[in-house]
Amino acid sequence: MLSAAPMRSRLLDTGEQPLLLDLDGRRRGGRELIERVDRLAGALQREGLAGQRVGVWFQNSIAAVEAYLAIEWVGATRVVVDPGAAAAEAQTIFAAAGARGVLADRAHAEQLSGLVLVHEDEQPLADRALQPLEQVPAERPLHLYPRAVQGGELFAIPISYGNWAAIIELNCALYRSGRYGGPWEERSEVILTTQQLLHGTGLLGSFPFLSMGAAQVLMREFEPQRAPEICERFAVTSTGMTSGMLSRLIDVIGDARTPSLRRLIYGGGHLPPAQLRRAVETLGPVLVQIYGRLEGGWPLSILDQRDHAEILAGDERRASSCGRPVGGPVELELRPVRDRDAGIGEISTRSPMVVADYADPDGWCALGDLAHLDDDGYLHLDGRLDDMVNTGYHVYPAEIEEALLALPGVQAARVVGEPDIKRGQILAAYVVGQLDADALSDRLRQRLAAYKVPRRFHLVNELPATRALDKSTEGVT
Repeated sequence: MLSAAPMRSRLLDTGEQPLLLDLDGRRRGGRELIERVDRLAGALQREGLAGQRVGVWFQNSIAAVEAYLAIEWVGATRVVVDPGAAAAEAQTIFAAAGARGVLADRAHAEQLSGLVLVHEDEQPLADRALQPLEQVPAERPLHLYPRAVQGGELFAIPISYGNWAAIIELNCALYRSGRYGGPWEERSEVILTTQQLLHGTGLLGSFPFLSMGAAQVLMREFEPQRAPEICERFAVTSTGMTSGMLSRLIDVIGDARTPSLRRLIYGGGHLPPAQLRRAVETLGPVLVQIYGRLEGGWPLSILDQRDHAEILAGDERRASSCGRPVGGPVELELRPVRDRDAGIGEISTRSPMVVADYADPDGWCALGDLAHLDDDGYLHLDGRLDDMVNTGYHVYPAEIEEALLALPGVQAARVVGEPDIKRGQILAAYVVGQLDADALSDRLRQRLAAYKVPRRFHLVNELPATRALDKSTEGVT
């Protein structure tokens, strides 16, 4: 059994020290944060949402952090949706998940029907203060991360209260030990949250920092051109982002390095060696790459700052790896796969971070990623056993194909991952029909989150026979 009471106590101990800041001048100290979360939790209980599934649809904000914590306070399950999702997609996810109500900022709430509760910085939802439940089953889902809705059925990763606590604990240890780069100086640490809270960097940075009583600056959405100025203004020491976001950052940053920055953690996709060396040259010795999966834990391996220095010096082998296994409480092994070269196996892991629904009876979770270890213990990815496409977000082609086939004028569709020099991999769609690429993109954006819309459309007379496509095919980007 678990409780959020220890987190509440740590936040109270920070007193008036600013913990949450935004770019509009708002600040929230620990005591004020707890007062607002307690009262929001009381409102959720009043609405009958304690212990229930609660939809969450927010742009990054201080109010969004309060919503995440209040749902945990009442032992409920967060059903999270990306703020860039179309309203129809969000409503479909909440319905498929069986959410009893939705907590949202006003801009998103106005797009929904049913029980929708608005919580904003200037207009907080509040009732009688309620402290966290004393005991919540560790196996109860806390964070339901949707992957896709197909045929009205939700496919999602149910991260339990126990999983969440284990991920936060591991990441706190990695910061404090210096494995993420250092030195770690708790009183001066500030993290810039660039990715939306529901995604991986929330688990890797935003909530570990909060649990350690360290400060956090929230960007409503990622604007790479503003990042250097924000880092300097708030003396940011840490940030995290996907590989694609990192590529966008180095495209605009120029010589605007931030002396206070000690670590930039990135992951979610592999960068080509030339792009990786350019990132190290541009940003200096701050980069840390992580590999993980929501069902198996974050992180499972780390390519640290010393490794990046070796990459800059010309080490091509490290440039193609995702680092060394984390070790400690995280077990990792490569299981042999039929018809694969010797040494290549499927990554399997066992730890308290593993989601029970994805684990074997012995606790091991097979991730579907193929990899091998080199002589120095570095992990190298060698593809996947399934059709999932990793663009920085994990995307399932079948969902996008279903959305394409629902469009008038589309007779057939196939969605694949194709290599990209900046992002490592992007979504591409092969479509038979009368619609052009712009029309396809525009109509999909009305149904799906932006990150699920293919960046490249191939307009063809006949679909390829398989998703193992000729990567040299020209397309419309």
